[in-house]
Amino acid sequence: ERSLAFYRDVLGFEVLEEEGKAVHMRGLGLAFLLLPEASEAWPAGAYGTRATLSFDLIVEDLNEAQTYFQGHGVPCEGDLSAGFLVIRDPDGLRSEIVQA
Repeated sequence: ERSLAFYRDVLGFEVLEEEGKAVHMRGLGLAFLLLPEASEAWPAGAYGTRATLSFDLIVEDLNEAQTYFQGHGVPCEGDLSAGFLVIRDPDGLRSEIVQA
């Protein structure tokens, strides 16, 4: 439920269909499949030290984006002066937030 709420309510993805516990979603012009049956979260570690697929979310104002995500309880990492920050979903999967 936490992951579904994150992608639906925080990132604004649309739920297309629920198939058992799997949830088909659409957002950013792409289709996603949320598989919430994992027994554990992605292990903690420095960003970029584990192979993973990440996507960039482009925003106009990085400070405003950070305020938005923090207001929704989303962990934020990174250096705003470098032009990006990193957020984690409830399972520890990270995405970059990049200022246009």
